[in-house]
Amino acid sequence: MTALPPATEVAHLLIDGPTSTPFSAYRTIVLPAEKAALSKGNKANLIHVRIVGYLLLHPPSQAARRTLSLEIVACGRTNLNERHEAVFDLGAMYLRHFICIFRKSRGKTPTPSSHPSRPSFDRAMEECRQDLQRTPRNHTNAKASALVRDNYRCMVTGVPDLDAMSLNLTSPTPDGNFARKRVVPPLYSWLSESLIEWKSLQEHEAATVWTILNRFGYEDISAELGSAAQGANLHRLENILTLDAKIHHLFNTLRMWFEAVEGQPNCYNIELAPNMARPFFIPRRVQFVSHHPELPLPSPRYLEVHAACCRIAHMSGAADYLDLIYRHMEELKVLANNGASADVLSFALHRRLAVAEPV
Repeated sequence: MTALPPATEVAHLLIDGPTSTPFSAYRTIVLPAEKAALSKGNKANLIHVRIVGYLLLHPPSQAARRTLSLEIVACGRTNLNERHEAVFDLGAMYLRHFICIFRKSRGKTPTPSSHPSRPSFDRAMEECRQDLQRTPRNHTNAKASALVRDNYRCMVTGVPDLDAMSLNLTSPTPDGNFARKRVVPPLYSWLSESLIEWKSLQEHEAATVWTILNRFGYEDISAELGSAAQGANLHRLENILTLDAKIHHLFNTLRMWFEAVEGQPNCYNIELAPNMARPFFIPRRVQFVSHHPELPLPSPRYLEVHAACCRIAHMSGAADYLDLIYRHMEELKVLANNGASADVLSFALHRRLAVAEPV
């Protein structure tokens, strides 16, 4: 977790011509709220205010900065104590409805089998050959189409899929390495899980996510994935990466993301969490290539939002905070008497209410 920089150091980021609202909001509202959180020793609120601050400094789009500036200014229209609480609440909202849509928790959705049965794999491959689809009907079709698009290999490491290799659908690497588990994750892990269970999801929960994306200037993403509530676009190939298990875990826990290389379409620098040494099997740059002209590559727009979310999560401390919360949610059997489990309880209750049956 990194402290927010002084206003004088970031003025060049926040002052755009005659528009100084973002700079004023940062200097007079966000920084004092950070100071208040520090003085009270409230780690959760400190993370929340730093989410707001870093989202303002490093937004995924200029529309996002304008939206957030207005929201911060609205927080400042109350008295001092309420103003700070309003900023904390704003950061908590972005933690739950922006960062958490990319941070996959364990235990809710079973991990695909490491060794799918040969008949099911063959059937999926045959369906894919006969009906290559831009927007597959279901997860099985999406996985098959994505494997064809990506030449049955992890898009980051180039390691081939074991089952595809055994069927002579792809060749082995010189070192003989292969993927023991093949995963094709949607980029929006939370959305995918939630939309599958749309009937049991509180509609306002998902609506908040769509509203954030719209107000951040990503109406196109909402239009493409929003209709997934009816099952139409959930498995679109623009929303799918072919990754082996190790890479999938890093991507879904905000430890790895893709930064677009300017002027080189579908070329990305692979960034890792600041406290993480680069494993030998992860290159610094990757060029995505579709091995079938009818099958589109992952959307740069989707990856752009994911990258912004990862950067903000690490700068604000939210990434480590979520790791701790999810670990405690899985391990704790009883709550601590001294209130140390309050953050875990609050977060767990929020998740429970989010998927509760509508009244």
